Amino acid sequence: MKWWLTCIKNYVKFEGRARRKEYWMFVLFNAIFMLAAMLLDVLLFGASLTNPAKPRYLSSLYGLFVFLPAMSVMVRRLHDIGRNGWWVAGYYGLAIVCTVLIVIGGILALGGKGIGGVFTIAGALAIVVAAVWMIVWMCKDSQPGTNEYGPNPKEIAE
Repeated sequence: MKWWLTCIKNYVKFEGRARRKEYWMFVLFNAIFMLAAMLLDVLLFGASLTNPAKPRYLSSLYGLFVFLPAMSVMVRRLHDIGRNGWWVAGYYGLAIVCTVLIVIGGILALGGKGIGGVFTIAGALAIVVAAVWMIVWMCKDSQPGTNEYGPNPKEIAE
């Protein structure tokens, strides 16, 4: 919980480094809190996966609340392994482009066009490859010593 609060407090701090523990504890508690918000949406507002018209107030608000802290900790995690934080923008940009490809592919496929399936598969495959690549980077150990983004937080903590 301490790590989640650290990330929330540093929600616009895009410089410096974040060690693996900080990132993955933030992800863990984020998942727990999002599941709780989704459960409360179901209990209080009747939200369901089968009916997208039902409101999802709490999970939507929570998602907006943690959007910047999640991006910030991802950038600082990339800094910790010696990567530029702009990779996060590229990752989200690619996700948006691939989502558009998937939607266009679905529309074309519904219209009977064979190329629609190609668009859908290409978009989905690109998202999966990019996500796996980002997860691998998030799992890498810290770059030892000081790098261009600051001192190693793991060495400072010890």
